[in-house]
Amino acid sequence: MKKLIPFAVAMILLASTAFSQCVLSYQNNSLVKEDVILSKDMQYMDPGSAGLNQIWDFSKISFIGTDNTNQILSTPKATLEGVSEYNVLMNDGGREYYMYSTASGLIEKGYTSTDVTMVYSDPVLKMIYPFAYGENFTDKYVGSAMFMGTSKIDVSGDLTVTADAIGTLILPGLMLANTLRVKTEKTGIEVGPCSSNVTHILRYSWYAPGYRYPVLVIATTELRTNTKEPVITKTAVLNVQGAVNNENLTSIANPDAQAMSDIEVSVYPNPFSDIFSFHYFLREQTPVKIALFDVMGKFIRQIQQQEVQAEGIHTGTINAGNLSLNPGMYYLKFTFENKVIVKKVVKL
Repeated sequence: MKKLIPFAVAMILLASTAFSQCVLSYQNNSLVKEDVILSKDMQYMDPGSAGLNQIWDFSKISFIGTDNTNQILSTPKATLEGVSEYNVLMNDGGREYYMYSTASGLIEKGYTSTDVTMVYSDPVLKMIYPFAYGENFTDKYVGSAMFMGTSKIDVSGDLTVTADAIGTLILPGLMLANTLRVKTEKTGIEVGPCSSNVTHILRYSWYAPGYRYPVLVIATTELRTNTKEPVITKTAVLNVQGAVNNENLTSIANPDAQAMSDIEVSVYPNPFSDIFSFHYFLREQTPVKIALFDVMGKFIRQIQQQEVQAEGIHTGTINAGNLSLNPGMYYLKFTFENKVIVKKVVKL
């Protein structure tokens, strides 16, 4: 049995992160039997940068019309000889994956498809719980596959999973703060009777609070054989099912919606010591003004006089030293035409 222990764990920067920590957990993110996951294929887009305080603007994504339905099953549609101790199955892309899910993590034991059966003698560790920004692990796997029930293929490789970024994910009709991006890099070698293949898969998955499964997945697959030029395939899929917990979230049941029903403002770090920043996204040209008040509601400074700002992302920085702010609580008031948003910030 795999040991569900991270290979290397970086320190989680609680005080300096731009957003509150988003942590993948068994309770909130494990596979749930009988779940149906609805998604929609979209045009591939660059996955963007790693690190803290990222803003991934995918508000202009283009859907390519393909709908997908994946299911989490409790009983297999087909028997896979050689696989034991599995407790959940996942039907994804025409394959049925035999998984072993526990409070410590998720292991892939094998899979079946129309023409291939795959059994791992050393299974693939897919995820550990809990899993937060800065953590990573690497796992090696070994197995054998049968193609059309006759040709045996030896399989081996390694998988590295890294929670490489955290920030705000902007989608059509939706803006999600505290989103954790998980980078998965898998390299596999397949050796058959007549040829050998090397497959390299780079996948980015965005997990947002309130969503059990990734909101967005962007992947690149490179297949190399000993007889052909490399084949590169790029894909992107958006979860259109919406959040498990809709509190403070806008639904994306209609991914083609272009109008944003709300404006979300992020302030970070919070609490802060000397400097804090803010950002917001405007769906259309909008008059904006920003003011700072103390905990009693006394006006301190007009951060920005009212001005009409263009569609897009806007950012700003406030230096407590320049304003002679003492430790305590303050309020940052954003006025977007007729809408007012107040953010509480704390100086240490």
